[in-house]
Amino acid sequence: MKVYFTSIRLRLFILMALIALSGAARPAVAADDLAKVLAKLDAASGKFKSAQAEITWENVQTEPIPDSDMQVGNVLFERKSGQLRMALHLRTENGKPIQKDMVYAEGLFKLYEPKIKQMQVFKAGTNRAEADTILTLGFGGSGKDLEKSWQVSLVGTEAVDGDETWKLQLIPREESVRKTFPKVLLWIDTDTGIALKQQSFDPTGNYRVVHYTKMRMNASVPPGAFEIKTASDTRIINH
Repeated sequence: MKVYFTSIRLRLFILMALIALSGAARPAVAADDLAKVLAKLDAASGKFKSAQAEITWENVQTEPIPDSDMQVGNVLFERKSGQLRMALHLRTENGKPIQKDMVYAEGLFKLYEPKIKQMQVFKAGTNRAEADTILTLGFGGSGKDLEKSWQVSLVGTEAVDGDETWKLQLIPREESVRKTFPKVLLWIDTDTGIALKQQSFDPTGNYRVVHYTKMRMNASVPPGAFEIKTASDTRIINH
């Protein structure tokens, strides 16, 4: 099963830029506990400049035939002049070499696949604010901004790779978003206020999990990190 980036999926990662849960979450549903988490996100947002990590992206299909695929690569987020940019580079799919380069910047999402000599370009257009909101899930978005776009509840605390996290459930406030992604789970590092894992569901019950490891915060961003260099004979498809 391959990952296809349609304009609908653009809303998720552009999720999109997402599991078998490791351990049971400990209940922590008091209002003051959620307020503490949101305050931590506010504080982390003020300090956030960039994040770089290795990424594992798993797609799980539950219906009609159970199936899954796993892609591995690295990802970079940067906030500059109030705008968030993302660069994602996938290097393996189900253990086999693959190259997919994806960049979201200034309202444009680009997907480059050298093997087929093709780059697709999507314009967020009127959905840019929505795309930016989804992109900032766990990466530089404030608690206040999170509550504007999502109904937020604190499920509990849970360990991810040995680090304690707050597990949040997010329900989109916009009906149009709920029809595509009715629920998102987010695991926030209690120390840094940054996401270590995300899980999003579609209306059929299929889901995507993104797992971040070897996180580096506010490290230097290489020049040209959000540019894609293509071969001269690459076909450009504008959507």
